Amino acid sequence: MLLMMVFMLFPLMAHAQSNKGDQRSPVLFIAGQSREEFRDYLRDVSKKGQQCPLPAGASFYTALNSSGFTEPHANFPGDNHQDLEYLQMVQNPLVIQIGLWMSREQLYQTIAGDQDAQIKQMFESLKALQRPVLLRIGYEFDGPHNRYPPAAYVQAYQRIAKVMRGARDIMLVWHSYAMIPTYQNYLVTDWYPGDEYVDWIGISVFQIGDEGFHETPNRDKLLAFARAKGKPVVIGEASAIRYTHRQKKLTGKEYWDYWYKPYFELIEQHPEIRATTMIHVDWDNQQQHRELDWGDCRIDRDPYVLKQWRRQLEKPYWLSADKSLYSQVRGFVKKVDK
Repeated sequence: MLLMMVFMLFPLMAHAQSNKGDQRSPVLFIAGQSREEFRDYLRDVSKKGQQCPLPAGASFYTALNSSGFTEPHANFPGDNHQDLEYLQMVQNPLVIQIGLWMSREQLYQTIAGDQDAQIKQMFESLKALQRPVLLRIGYEFDGPHNRYPPAAYVQAYQRIAKVMRGARDIMLVWHSYAMIPTYQNYLVTDWYPGDEYVDWIGISVFQIGDEGFHETPNRDKLLAFARAKGKPVVIGEASAIRYTHRQKKLTGKEYWDYWYKPYFELIEQHPEIRATTMIHVDWDNQQQHRELDWGDCRIDRDPYVLKQWRRQLEKPYWLSADKSLYSQVRGFVKKVDK
């Protein structure tokens, strides 16, 4: 009798385990990272909501000169465009997640006040969007590719943040590259600007494990830091890159299991992650990024990946792009009045 009960319960136990992620708190899905990539995601992956839900957010990139705000901008001829006006027209409601690129030299210009007019102009434009905006100031601050001295980054970040605090819908994101080594092996917390200037903690997810260009991911430390601070986490950038010779051969289930499965497990096992971004792009087709040698990471290029992706996006924890979206995203953070 006991053995029979065990066999009767086993399917229920297995079902409960398989749906572990279904019960987690809501998560905002953001597609990007350009006009063309967002369009292609809607057309080829979501099929305008017919094959899986529409993304509730879109990513956008700019600089202190507000490039892409009023007309399309591409960093290199023939590359995809940043186009904020397109994002405002293509779907409503839509949360906007913004990567604010800054050079090392601009950190010092910002500290000196030389960028104050541009910062103020950007603030007015973001405030006018009248929707939640996740602003990643000097994103991937700890990445060796950015070469940000911690003290300079903190001062520049704070100067921008004080202006952006004038609008409650502008949410400030402290976004780490989340890889080891960091720039000059500083502790990631050396770049932290202070609790009052951070609404979200961001991480990148490109190299999913130890196999790749970098030594190892630093995600666990960032997630633990976010939990200790009581801050929600956004995966500010992610893409299923294939960098090594072995990875480039992966297709179908092997490709899914190598990258996508641990990506979704990361989200489902960490309730502090409240938003995530997927970059739907062929990196090798973009002049700016071709040297990375990351390959074609468009979800619809692999039939098995596309099928599994659509199934994953049907899970109930994803926020819907409906009239409750903005209030739910606003509720993820406790704004600091300054």
